[in-house]
Amino acid sequence: MYICLCVVLQSKFLIPAEGEKRVMSGLRDAWKRHKRNIKKKYLDKNATIDEMLQNRPNEIPEVHFRQLIEYWDDEDVQAMCQLNSENRKKQKWRHQMGPINFARVRVALRATKENNEEPSKSEMFITTRTKKGKEVHTDTQVAISELQNRQSSGETADDAFRVVFGKEQPGRVRCYGRSVTTSSQKKDEEITKLKQKHANEISSLKEEMKEMMREEMRCFFSQLVKNNPGLDFHDIQGCVGSNIPSPVDASSARAMRQKSTTFFWLNSCPEY
Repeated sequence: MYICLCVVLQSKFLIPAEGEKRVMSGLRDAWKRHKRNIKKKYLDKNATIDEMLQNRPNEIPEVHFRQLIEYWDDEDVQAMCQLNSENRKKQKWRHQMGPINFARVRVALRATKENNEEPSKSEMFITTRTKKGKEVHTDTQVAISELQNRQSSGETADDAFRVVFGKEQPGRVRCYGRSVTTSSQKKDEEITKLKQKHANEISSLKEEMKEMMREEMRCFFSQLVKNNPGLDFHDIQGCVGSNIPSPVDASSARAMRQKSTTFFWLNSCPEY
């Protein structure tokens, strides 16, 4: 059934390659929750198969629900469910964000920083494990206190997080949410660095081009002044003065006025 859902999803939506893993992971978990809810509501160990078939959900055909009951009744499946239940009870430091994914939390934390810096794992852990109106679990509070104490004593946020929680396990990265792995994180960091380098190069080239244009304009108007001693720059549209002094013609009243005229073309011309 899950495979059928994937086929239908891909036939109706254009999923970019970089988001396919995230979408499929979310779909898989949604399918698991759906099956869990059906089992919780419709599986009655004290009822017969016929009674459960009569009370089955309307959207599930009888033949499919019968197969589902047989699957739930399988000894290997029951043993697996029991093991999974025990493992879930051993989980520590559960987050309290509900359906809000960690990417949204990370973006919100980044927006609160002056330079839009990436939040540390310690910040993410504390934010996702503490929520107004909800009690913080004892083991979580102990971990938060140790993180804060270590950072207060001079350790960096990443070092404190590594000491408290140990090394990252293969296949995932703590406080980054689903579908993020160590390799994908390194790849994203490399891409971010390349983008920043490219942006810096573009900015540098723009500044160089602006300076070249300014220098060319200075040379042009210097030559223009030299070749046209009686030129009044007020007659040129867009000119409001310059730092290049006009030559003075003592026999000309216009030239006398130009003596104090400054030409600020470069300050008024549009950016290139």
